Amino acid sequence: MKAILIDSVNREVKEVDVTDYKSYYPLINCECFTVVNFGKDNDSIFVDDEGLLKDPENFFMFRGSNPLAGNGLILGTDSKGESIAPKITLEQVKEAVKFLDYMEVAIMNKLGFFQ
Repeated sequence: MKAILIDSVNREVKEVDVTDYKSYYPLINCECFTVVNFGKDNDSIFVDDEGLLKDPENFFMFRGSNPLAGNGLILGTDSKGESIAPKITLEQVKEAVKFLDYMEVAIMNKLGFFQ
């Protein structure tokens, strides 16, 4: 199925194919993921649950959210809670993502942008 990868290292957003939850791990580059829900269409971003513990250098923000460390993978959810292709489009994600490095996040944090 189609998913949307937010690659914070290469600062790109692209469509990828996934088969099951095991295929998420190498894309997100993690051993354990957590899910950030957004919007009314049951789309979610899967991110590294331990991302902040790994001294991250690369971050992204989605629609002005707090920074998320590492990569993100966007998928939808059906009425049974199973992953499906997201409803949000690739172009919408590209417009909603802002990439940040460690220094930018540190400065924004010092200035009180995050709560």
